[in-house]
Amino acid sequence: MKTFLKVFKFEFLNLVVNKVFIGLTIAILLLSALLLFYPRYSSGLDTSSISSVIGGSNKKVIAVIDETGHLGEYLLENLSNEKTSLLDEKTDAKKIVEDGDYDIAVVIKSETEYDYIVNDMGLYDSTDSEISDLLLYHYQQSRLGELGLTNDDIDSVIAVQINADYIITGKNQVNNFLYTYILMFILYLAIIVYGQMIAQNVATEKSSRAMELLITSADPKQLIFGKVLGTGSAGLAQMSLILIWSVACFSVNRSAWKDNEIISSIFDMPASLVIYTIIFFLLGFLIYAFLYGALGSLASKMEDIGTLTMPLTFIMMISFMVPIFFMSSGNVDSPVMKLLSYIPFSSPLAMFVRIAMSSVAGYEIIISIAILLISVIALGHLAVLIYRVGVLMYGKPPKFNEILKIIKKD
Repeated sequence: MKTFLKVFKFEFLNLVVNKVFIGLTIAILLLSALLLFYPRYSSGLDTSSISSVIGGSNKKVIAVIDETGHLGEYLLENLSNEKTSLLDEKTDAKKIVEDGDYDIAVVIKSETEYDYIVNDMGLYDSTDSEISDLLLYHYQQSRLGELGLTNDDIDSVIAVQINADYIITGKNQVNNFLYTYILMFILYLAIIVYGQMIAQNVATEKSSRAMELLITSADPKQLIFGKVLGTGSAGLAQMSLILIWSVACFSVNRSAWKDNEIISSIFDMPASLVIYTIIFFLLGFLIYAFLYGALGSLASKMEDIGTLTMPLTFIMMISFMVPIFFMSSGNVDSPVMKLLSYIPFSSPLAMFVRIAMSSVAGYEIIISIAILLISVIALGHLAVLIYRVGVLMYGKPPKFNEILKIIKKD
């Protein structure tokens, strides 16, 4: 136990006093403060402008070219974009867009037909939908007017709205998507970064021959557990500091962000989800960290790290990309996601997504966490066996079947 504590302390302090680690942490804290304190140092801030940029609805410079002779003025008066100009019908619409004079050119060909010319169609561009709605309204008003209805009657018919009250008994995936994605990305990044760091630390000690002295004077289990838990604790401390700081900054400026649904939704996530974030981060990190540490012990030089850890990194990437795909499709409870929720390598992300974006039975969560706990113990034991053999092997990295043979003989 004494050796474990020494290794744990060494790995923890070695990371938290590292200049790169400190610099990165400070940079993230400053960036968070700059964003969340923006209303304090920016006079007349319209916080909705930030969500506009995120949502892609920032204002474009629009040219309207009217071939009908009467619809151009109508669009000019009713389009919400104030950067709209009515040009002569002989204007070359394609050329003014290609030359960069205008972002969008709208050529009105008839009451029900127009050309929409743009260089790059934005993912969230809604200008075409607004123009279509305005032309449809004008067309309906004209045709109903021909039937003898008054303008008031026409407006009362067209302006009818269908009202719906949403009663959500489970999770609102639209509101939960952003903070689920952010937390998921943080989990993925932390596991990859700190896992690679453990592998590099082990390989560095081995290449300097320091490991030979350590392995003969200390229990391999205490060494690898000390390294994994020491590095993991430093990572958890960094993440906790960033999250607490961000929450504090948002709390000070909560009133300024009350109209911004994007920012508010991130900080209004349920407390239970924060707890699950910590649980799945710790278990997911341990699963991969033990294996990264074991693989690092097989490397005779730093150049071998990439080759040895590539399969594990690839598994982690797949475990990240597949839930992202099902999140985007809105099908987080598909059979594939349910299966991934019980596979140790993918469950820290897959089950986390299901908990955040759907209603998952309590027993499913318990089973997933239990499988992770058992896997952590099993992989920790396997990592110790590989580590004990690997740190004394030099030369070309051994193949997987060679490692198994040595472990069986040990």
